[in-house]
Amino acid sequence: DRLIEVFDELRNLPEQAVRESLTRSTVKTGLFKRRIIHVAHRFGALKKWADFSNVSLQKVITSFEGTPIYEEALKEVFTKDLDADKLVEVLRKMRQGDIDIVKVATAGNPTPVARVGIERVSMKTDLIPPERMRAVLVESAKGRLLNEAVSLICTNCWKYAETVTVKALPEKPKCPRCGSDALGVLKVEEEEATTLLEKIGQRLSKAEEKLQTQALETSRLTVKYGKTAVVALSGRRVNAKMAENILKAEPKLTDRFYELILDAERKALSKRFGHSFEEE
Repeated sequence: DRLIEVFDELRNLPEQAVRESLTRSTVKTGLFKRRIIHVAHRFGALKKWADFSNVSLQKVITSFEGTPIYEEALKEVFTKDLDADKLVEVLRKMRQGDIDIVKVATAGNPTPVARVGIERVSMKTDLIPPERMRAVLVESAKGRLLNEAVSLICTNCWKYAETVTVKALPEKPKCPRCGSDALGVLKVEEEEATTLLEKIGQRLSKAEEKLQTQALETSRLTVKYGKTAVVALSGRRVNAKMAENILKAEPKLTDRFYELILDAERKALSKRFGHSFEEE
């Protein structure tokens, strides 16, 4: 009866609303989780041979939100696993009266057609065992953070600013102008960092003063920890203080280092939205 009610609700929705509802539901399914893991493997964000441990798979999915990996996984689900166009067509025919919904009494057993569907879906939802999930998170964090682009700015000579990909940095990045390792890490476009350089020694706006402070605070970390500091500062909503705590606990690019970043990101997200994501 509930299934019939759902179809009744869906067939009266506009086509775009149906597609949006399907997308929201799809990202919660095993099909999508399976696809995103496979896509992440292809993108090199996860290593196929990684030894995983017990961590919620939802945390892996969340770590890829807003990335090409996430979008590609959605695309593959809708081209290989689900047929949104056919669903819209069926709902339209139901609305027009060309297709009727009939309840079949089966004593709780699936019909032959339903059984085939259930078997095929179950085959497609085989996921990485829970005991292997810890390294999935670590590998996804590595891939994401090392591919982040940040703006470096020299706080010694204030004559150098450049946007770089984290993985391209040497272990001890230095200013090509003066040779100093006092490089601030800013999450802004290179143009904005360059504008700050041009105004050093002049009256700064509040936003520019804030950027200058961030540059000075983060440069102290790059002096001490080098590239590892840049990786930590590339985390989502990870500020200088949070990065410093991570680096004090683990100053090398180990699995534990990436786990600490993930933990800091989750706490920052929880603080922002006022609830915990720890057990998603």
